[in-house]
Amino acid sequence: MILEKVVLNNFRNYKLGTFDLDKRSTLLVGPNAIGKTSIIEAIYLLSTADSFRSGKIDEMISFENEISRVSGRLSELGDTKDSDFETIEILLNKGIVSGKRTQKRLYTVNSAKKRRKDFVGKFLCVVFRPEDMRLIEGSKTRRRNFIDESLSVLDWQYDRSLKMYEEAHLKKNKLLWQIKEGLAPKTTLKYWNLTILKHGQYLQTMRQKFLDSFVEVDFPLRFRVEYVPSIISQERQDEYEGREISSGHSLIGPHKDDFIVHLKDHLHQQTVPDFDVAIYGSRGQQRMAVLWLKVCQLKYLEKVSNQKALLLLDDIFSELDAQMREKVIGLLYERQSIITSADVLVKDELKKYIGEIKILDLNQSHHETKF
Repeated sequence: MILEKVVLNNFRNYKLGTFDLDKRSTLLVGPNAIGKTSIIEAIYLLSTADSFRSGKIDEMISFENEISRVSGRLSELGDTKDSDFETIEILLNKGIVSGKRTQKRLYTVNSAKKRRKDFVGKFLCVVFRPEDMRLIEGSKTRRRNFIDESLSVLDWQYDRSLKMYEEAHLKKNKLLWQIKEGLAPKTTLKYWNLTILKHGQYLQTMRQKFLDSFVEVDFPLRFRVEYVPSIISQERQDEYEGREISSGHSLIGPHKDDFIVHLKDHLHQQTVPDFDVAIYGSRGQQRMAVLWLKVCQLKYLEKVSNQKALLLLDDIFSELDAQMREKVIGLLYERQSIITSADVLVKDELKKYIGEIKILDLNQSHHETKF
């Protein structure tokens, strides 16, 4: 699917913003804080129903407004008649509109209300931001989110299991504290342990399959990923029960999962084993590992869905060296892309590799040019 247009209404710093996109590559140019990332965020929201910047809906609604709308126009080829497109929209609110309680997210496709599960994935996208450079040496939570965002958009059961697991985990932690304080019996854990076991095992099975798919991706450096799960099983739940009660929180399960990226040192061939890039890799190797993970994510989404994903590059070129820039630009040939930059000269480098590119200058009332 091609995203032809995105419209923002009371979203972040946009009272109203309408952006017509090229079916191949669009460059959004403007100074920092003008709202480039907000456009990328809105597009990601239309694809996944979630934000990569904040889990709080209130932060996405512009100041002193009750509701915000983000809509997009999709077509098969990006060159359609009026009858050949779909309009998708998310309405965001703070839970109360005109004094009445309502859902914070409402979804429509061609003006027909939809459930989240029937809305997510109308088109797929992968976003690459400067913050992603911390994926390798950053927190376990950051790496788990990388896995979860990839699987949730394609697998409704995974998305549901993730939410059920997180809810059960919070409930269990509350009970563990109550049991520790003598306010509840140990038997109250049984139901939540069963829920955690059921959904936790599904999460870990799918996470393993996702990471296993990375071996199929061709890349200049020889990376591999090692899944490090905190195995959830009946036996381990029994084994850890006493320690969990003593500590007052859960000690095992998918909320503790992690993965490690390894690199084979090509200079030593087979004489030296591969190494953990987060610990022993250079800054350049760590950044190349992040790029490899993003390429793996992109290839996985496209293989499972059998459709091309929209590539969102948010001010990333300033973070990349020449080798990485060339590799990223190579991804633009076969799929639609939206790129943001504070430097209009980025267009010259892009033009050299991919030819024609549409420019939206956000500093000039969204003035459009084409090169």
